[in-house]
Amino acid sequence: MNDIMKMIRFDLISVSRLTVPYVAIFTAVCIIAALFSIPIGIFCIVSFVMIIAPVQGINNSSCKRLYGMLPVRRSAVIKALFIEITVTMFAGELLAFLCFLITRNSSLYKILPEKLMSFAEDLTKMPENKFGSLYLIAAAAFAFITIVLCFAQMRAEIKNIEAAIRELIIVVAVFAAIATFISVMIYTKMLYALKNILLPPTTAGKWLSIAVLNAVTLAAAYLLCTITVKKSSTKEL
Repeated sequence: MNDIMKMIRFDLISVSRLTVPYVAIFTAVCIIAALFSIPIGIFCIVSFVMIIAPVQGINNSSCKRLYGMLPVRRSAVIKALFIEITVTMFAGELLAFLCFLITRNSSLYKILPEKLMSFAEDLTKMPENKFGSLYLIAAAAFAFITIVLCFAQMRAEIKNIEAAIRELIIVVAVFAAIATFISVMIYTKMLYALKNILLPPTTAGKWLSIAVLNAVTLAAAYLLCTITVKKSSTKEL
């Protein structure tokens, strides 16, 4: 565990000056927008990918030899990378939730121009069960991005980055096709009952779905990390 924490600290120090200032600025913009009841907080999840992107670039390039010079086991390096992905994306999800909470309760939108004020006011007066859909969408984005990144990291470690990118494109394409098919079936009411499962009508149901999404994401990240360590920990860095 000590080696893992050392690697996380090493990685964050390595990229902090490259990405953290930009992510911090974008986060500030999202929070300010939330104060005026403009819900762009969901983009915090996407922006937090920037924090770990340079780490993934280093790990999957010729610079990877740098890790081989460090007095740590390969398994510690792999576990640190998966923890960085999961924790960073989870932080983005929590920040999105905070922005939505501010959006819901702030009244600064009243000083905006009339059209923007009307839009923001409609959001603040939206029924709680409908507004909860924003939280559910953020949780779904967290789950999808985190699992995709962990899968890509696993394939990059076991094979190589080129193979990981090819497989990632296939996975995303299949997911997009399935999501489109389900959306069309729900819209045409052929699978309308599925709508209440994917988008529960009650607030409690939405938060239960959020909890399930987070649990599934953490379990998937742990499983992919375990597989990666088992299959590639003996390889040279």
